[in-house]
Amino acid sequence: MSQELWKSYFETGLESAKAGLIETAVDYFEWAAKIKPDNQEIYYNLGVSYMTLGKMNDAIDSFTKSINLDGNNSDAFANRAICYSYVNNKPKSNQDISRAVSKGAIESGIREAVRLIEEKRKKEKKKKN
Repeated sequence: MSQELWKSYFETGLESAKAGLIETAVDYFEWAAKIKPDNQEIYYNLGVSYMTLGKMNDAIDSFTKSINLDGNNSDAFANRAICYSYVNNKPKSNQDISRAVSKGAIESGIREAVRLIEEKRKKEKKKKN
């Protein structure tokens, strides 16, 4: 029963994310993770959802859990690098870019995403001041 339940939650989370219902997706991914805490795919998608919502520290935590379960997911390293850059942790961002590239990610794409997220952060900071 719980095997089917976590999968149902996970799939509903994916459908919610595709429909743009990111907060709902987060809820379903979190429920799936409680039932199946050893599934890296759940944590990866939870991280993407948090990242989409701008909750970068939560995204970093989720990507880290995903990486701890599967250290070969270049996308998890790349997305965590982007999140680290957004929270102004350049050393960890660069470290994750290197790890992502070593797992097969394209460095120029990650660096462009990091550049864009840094611009966004700077614009948000100016608006606050």
